[in-house]
Amino acid sequence: MYGVYGDLIGAAEKALGCFEETEELLEYPEVQADKGYYLSVLSKYNQLKLLKDKLSALISAIEEEKALSSLLSEADSHEERAAVYKEISSLKRLILRLSASLSDALGCKHIDERAYCRFKFKEVSSKFGKSLFMLIKQDLLARGARIEEEKAVTSNDGYVQEISFIAEGTDVITRLAPLTGAHKVYVAQAKSEELCFAATPSANSEKLSEKDLKIDLFHSSGAGGQNVNKVETAVRVTHLPTGLSVVCQDERSQLKNKIRALETIEKRLKERNEQSEKRRIEADISAQHTQRNTPLSFDAASNTMTDTRLKAYTKIPFPLTEEQFASYMNGLMAL
Repeated sequence: MYGVYGDLIGAAEKALGCFEETEELLEYPEVQADKGYYLSVLSKYNQLKLLKDKLSALISAIEEEKALSSLLSEADSHEERAAVYKEISSLKRLILRLSASLSDALGCKHIDERAYCRFKFKEVSSKFGKSLFMLIKQDLLARGARIEEEKAVTSNDGYVQEISFIAEGTDVITRLAPLTGAHKVYVAQAKSEELCFAATPSANSEKLSEKDLKIDLFHSSGAGGQNVNKVETAVRVTHLPTGLSVVCQDERSQLKNKIRALETIEKRLKERNEQSEKRRIEADISAQHTQRNTPLSFDAASNTMTDTRLKAYTKIPFPLTEEQFASYMNGLMAL
């Protein structure tokens, strides 16, 4: 339900299991009579209340982002879609901050994240984009992350115009978020190109849960030999959350029909989820690629990089060394 934040939210909900009990304890006369005990209970209550507020804020932001995503199909013009994309992108940044804050409150700063990432370049910005990609890749690998499905698309003019990959590991989205947007690459006076980078959560395939399935048995009307109309060999499997239903009755045994029905419904749900996930990713990528006037920029004439968020990174030679880039990323994370 909450995608990549499901485990974090589940951990918070588990930690809040004793919230109401702690709240009630504060009202007990015997607790109030013991000042030391009362203060310890009050301290625990305050910590849980803070955790509860952080959890509520995160869930609210995630649900608002989902509601906005559903509005995309109703947008009638490019301008309307761009406005929705901008709001969605802003919410995703808020969600990242809230999830990090909730992790801090739980005492588990680091969470395993999976991100789909995409670069998009023009001819001159391709040089800087490829270097930035290599620095990001080396930084993530050095921190134990995994890089999968790396792909590059070359233009008809022979330059790399797009690079995409999936990064999975500790805090990868949180670490990459400050680098997203459409950054300027100054080519010449009054002329610039864009170097676009986006990173969005990428969900793993979810396994079918038995509690979401309804299985009905009935007499087969198809092949089945002497079992037809004598034994309930036909099987109907319904996925309750989506209403998707599959019937299998071609096999002679109930077990074989059940296996085929489960395999079929799992395949259809996977295809459906993949299409939905693809639409969500494309919408988020598009939103991030429209974020212009970012603090990060490059100068093709001097081969330098500037990030106005960090004073030390003004007109600094680019590409950075691996050590410089690690320091740069740590500086962004500390903002």
